[in-house]
Amino acid sequence: MFDQIIYEAMEEEFEKNRISEDVEEVLLDLAESLADQGIMDKEVHFTQSYGKTQLNVWGICSEEEGEVNVFIKRVRIGKKEFEIEDYFL
Repeated sequence: MFDQIIYEAMEEEFEKNRISEDVEEVLLDLAESLADQGIMDKEVHFTQSYGKTQLNVWGICSEEEGEVNVFIKRVRIGKKEFEIEDYFL
């Protein structure tokens, strides 16, 4: 799992923006959305709204032995950006 300090900072930002979902659930959802684009080995960007707040995610998808791996580089919640640098899915 990614850094606890980043997780807590994201949790705070979720509260400020009235996002009721759990940080890990949102990150998994964003990772799935990146994977659904089907673009491999290139940095991709995806935007999704939670309530009135837009979340932007940047990451790289790769495929190994039929499994898709998603490396989330960073996430922006409103105007605040977080460096994630971790794998999901």
